[in-house]
Amino acid sequence: MNDKKILVAGSIVLDIIPEVYIPKGQPIPEIFLSQGKTTECSYTHIYLGGEVGNTGLGLKKLGCDVRLVSKIGDDSVGEIVGGILQRYDADFTLIEMPGEQSSASVAIALPGKDKMTLHSRGASQLFKAADITDDMLEGITLFHFGYPPSMKYLAENNGEELENLLKNVKSKGISISLDMSLPDLKTFLGKIDWRPILEKILPYVDLFMPSLEESIFFLHREEYAGLVRKTGTENLLEHIEVKETAEKLADELLNMGGTVVLLKCGHEGMYLRTAGKERWETMGKAAPSNQNGWYNRKIWQKPVKVKRILSTTGAGDIAIAGFLSSFLHEDNAKTALGIAAWAASMCIQSYDTISGLCPLKEL
Repeated sequence: MNDKKILVAGSIVLDIIPEVYIPKGQPIPEIFLSQGKTTECSYTHIYLGGEVGNTGLGLKKLGCDVRLVSKIGDDSVGEIVGGILQRYDADFTLIEMPGEQSSASVAIALPGKDKMTLHSRGASQLFKAADITDDMLEGITLFHFGYPPSMKYLAENNGEELENLLKNVKSKGISISLDMSLPDLKTFLGKIDWRPILEKILPYVDLFMPSLEESIFFLHREEYAGLVRKTGTENLLEHIEVKETAEKLADELLNMGGTVVLLKCGHEGMYLRTAGKERWETMGKAAPSNQNGWYNRKIWQKPVKVKRILSTTGAGDIAIAGFLSSFLHEDNAKTALGIAAWAASMCIQSYDTISGLCPLKEL
């Protein structure tokens, strides 16, 4: 793995998470976030999120050789983002956009609950194909990009800009992995039909790693909208047959192109679906030298049980970091999934995303 360098690009977010302590077994107080009332916090965590902050720095802590690329505004948030990256001694490029704000979030994470987030969109969601230069791609084995459904320029004109970005990277023999995000249904990005975009871009993508909920939205938007109306604020995955749905959608996605589909399925874990030998021959520089055990796989991975969940923020991104680090280490499919699950379990036992991670060898 030492000679395999990864470029992680896409969204970077300054995440602010107040730590709210609620004793185990006690209900959430009704006063919580009530008008005119103050809810005391024991600590406020400030760290980097988004694809670059989570998966990128996660890969670095796991021992990978990583180059990070994102965009910031000319504001104090951008200065803080740069300062945090310097603490990790990271190889990074932050493209500053004058007049724009940097991306930031305030997330309320209650023990055992999924986060509630207030998000300020910013420069890191204004990517264009030209932002990833040939110089940045020099010496890169794997290009990992995150959250194009949050980036209007990449999605416009039926994903033309995103296709141009991936086509250029792939033309250099570099393998590509892609993570997705779920846009607000009421926005421009949420109203786009993503199926034809996926049909255009997935032939360039070697490892595609969305969540199950995102995949329902991308492939069956009307069905997804109906589920949202039915479930309201509840966890959508509690209202569907997760395994049956995941296996069906993974097959759909694999038929569009690519070699590996990894679906993150919340409390049910992860589902891996891979293509046959012929597709692996087109993967590029990140292809394992020994591909035995990777062809035509269909594997479920259960989550690792933990004593206490502090925050699920970024767990999917950290699972991806674990999977990619193991994949580049040339582990087999089952081992890579296990590493992904263990990495995610370390994430959810802390309020930030990467402090619990250790080098891959120790993991």
